[in-house]
Amino acid sequence: MNDKHIIQLDGIRFFAVLMVMIAHWAQWQWTNPILINIPFVHGVTLFFVLSGFLITRILLTNRDKYQSKGLSQSVLIKNFYIRRFFRIFPIYYLLIFLLFAIDYKNTRELFPWLITYTSNIYQSVHNTYVGDFNHFWSLAVEEQFYMFWPLVILFIKPNKTYLTIVGTIILAMLVRTHLYFNVGKWMATAYFTLSCMHALGIGALLAYVTIYKKRITDEISRPIYLYTSSVIYIGLLAINSYYNIGWYKEIFDELLFSIVAALIILRASTNGFTFALKYLLENKFVTYSGKISYGLYVYHLFIPTLFYFISPKLGISISNKYTAFVAFYFLTFLVAHLSWKIIENPINKIKEKVPYLK
Repeated sequence: MNDKHIIQLDGIRFFAVLMVMIAHWAQWQWTNPILINIPFVHGVTLFFVLSGFLITRILLTNRDKYQSKGLSQSVLIKNFYIRRFFRIFPIYYLLIFLLFAIDYKNTRELFPWLITYTSNIYQSVHNTYVGDFNHFWSLAVEEQFYMFWPLVILFIKPNKTYLTIVGTIILAMLVRTHLYFNVGKWMATAYFTLSCMHALGIGALLAYVTIYKKRITDEISRPIYLYTSSVIYIGLLAINSYYNIGWYKEIFDELLFSIVAALIILRASTNGFTFALKYLLENKFVTYSGKISYGLYVYHLFIPTLFYFISPKLGISISNKYTAFVAFYFLTFLVAHLSWKIIENPINKIKEKVPYLK
């Protein structure tokens, strides 16, 4: 696999962020019982599985290289954190400090939680929405994962890696079950870091299998596994949409979706989708949107406020929710594009000066 650029994974990133945008900008306005039960919010889950896969693959492949050369793991950890810093922190903190400076809505109230990447903890405790910052809970989970997961992977014995990853998934499911039945705060069940480790862990497990278990990888790469798991997931989703089984939705739905997501990512990680799906995932607009998906995700919930602030000044009036969705997307795309060109890409060039292994 080419770690530097896997084009179909860019396509997966685009569809993950598009799912989140649909959930945040459009789905809450729908009344059709089928449409409102489609889990577009699982775009975040797809991101988690993808992050677990890519980060764990980086750690495992480089762990093996460092060990083969007799190099210290501390250098690998240092380089990992430096690279994550340059990729994630700049636009996140620039945005927060800008919003703090202009006293944007509830920025100052949430500021301590935002700058420490702990807004998910705040929401888990208080079980409350935090306005335009609501999507930052997942960024907090991701950053906490980036902080502790390298320490787990790099300092356990290599022959314990598989059991550690599987144990992490089981622990996450136990935590979700406990929080659902004994705490009763749905945001704690959904947003608490350990509650999300089933998705990140399944991505990590996929990375482990693709590196060390080629026979298993070849087997589960067969389309029948993806198609069968998708049919099972959709069938269970339809049943739960009809019966509204709370414990299934809050505890098991994301787990099953994560398995489907892992099989999708496995196929995309070898650019294995063909025909119409290949065209869709490798379309230039789709792949570029995937490349700038971090910016798209970071900025997207602030865009409606920005749009309704500037649109009257431009003489623009939109009342149709679907036209508004398109306008929101392209304004978000413009902001993310400028962010990529002016801030992220130049900083990424600095990041590349800190390779994992010279």
